[in-house]
Parts: sequence; C-alpha cells; structure tokens
Amino acid sequence: MLSPASHLAVALVLTVQQDLSYLNRDLSKVIIIDTNARHVRDQPENAIILPKWTGDPKDKELVSLVPLLEFIHTMQYSDVRKVIKSFDGTHIPTEFARREALARAEHNKRVKAQSSRGGGMSWLSSHLGLKPSNMSLMVAPEGEENPQEAFAKGKMLQDIARERGMRNYLMLEEEIRKNGEKWLKEEQEAMEKAQKEAMKTMKTSFFGWFTPPADQKGEAPSGSAAKPN
Repeated sequence: MLSPASHLAVALVLTVQQDLSYLNRDLSKVIIIDTNARHVRDQPENAIILPKWTGDPKDKELVSLVPLLEFIHTMQYSDVRKVIKSFDGTHIPTEFARREALARAEHNKRVKAQSSRGGGMSWLSSHLGLKPSNMSLMVAPEGEENPQEAFAKGKMLQDIARERGMRNYLMLEEEIRKNGEKWLKEEQEAMEKAQKEAMKTMKTSFFGWFTPPADQKGEAPSGSAAKPN
C-alpha cells in the first residue's frame, strides 16, 4: 500500500510537462529531447523521443544523436521541426546514418566529376545548399585546411564543422589548463569585492534610516515646545 507521500510523488511524475513557449524563443529553432512523449505533448513537433535509460553503460542512444544535431546546426535549417518530421517512424540515428552515407557517396561522385571540369566554390556552395548564414564555414581560419581541398578529399560540410568545433574545444581546454586557476582567483576576488560593495551600501542605507538629515540636526521634534530659559 502506498503512503500519502508516495501518492503525491506519483501524481507529480504523471503531471510533468515541458512547455517550450516559456522559453520565449523562436520554436522553429528549438529541439527538445525527452524519454516520454507526454512530457512534450504541447509541442510534439519539436521533440525527439528516446528510449528511457535503464542504467546500461553500453546505451548510446543519446550520443548517437550527435551527428544529426551537428548537421542541423551546420546547415542552419529555417525550421528544425520539418527535419524532425522527416524521421517519423524511423530510428533516427540509424536513418540519419543511412541518409548521410547516400549523400556522401553522391557528394564524392559529383566532386570527382566536377574536379575534371573546374567550377570551384560556386558549384560546391550550390550543391551543398549553402546560405549566407553558414557561408562562414567556407572561409578557413589560419592553420585550417582549405574547404576546397577538404571537399576534394571527400569531406562534407558537417565534417568541416565537426573538425572546427573539436579544434576550438581543444584550444579552449588548453587555455583552461594554462589559466584556469588564475581565472578562478580573479572571479573569486571580483565576487568578494562585489560583496564588500554591497555590504557597504547596505550599511550606509541602514545607518541613514536612523540618522536625521544634516538640515534637521539640532531642530526640536515637530509638535514639541522649546524649554524656557
């Protein structure tokens, strides 16, 4: 038999609901990942539902979504809900891997054919569906492989984005190793300074509540008579 507390816990679990409208964001750019369709019933078109994790350390369902999420971010789709919709009725990681393999084979075929005729970046941009919002990936930072050379090797846009993201992550990790302690110390000092300033302001305000203004010092309280000499 369940205790009253247990009944309450069950009730709370059954009423969990994620309403994305509270984010105050453009929902065409929002994806939510959950293990229960009831939790996202307000915006099911934004949701990717995964099997509930049972504690199996070999369960890779969540990690296996990374390639799809990277691809969506790289291609800057105008509405991610349409992308999610296209995977209805499929195991998303498996289906995305299948589509990517087909796209990569076609990409390599066209790059090989085009390399013998020229055409350069304009053809690549058209073929990959690039838009101004993601053309920045076509400009290689210093020390990075030129996109045209990468395409000629069979790489696709998401490969470039993935490699660039990993490179930036490693650079940040290196900076943290070098300067982490210094940053933490500076942050702690800034917090202590802010706390002291806040305390100083609080004390000043508190003292002011019990101290009359300078122009009222020495004046008799209102309604009282001055003592006769």
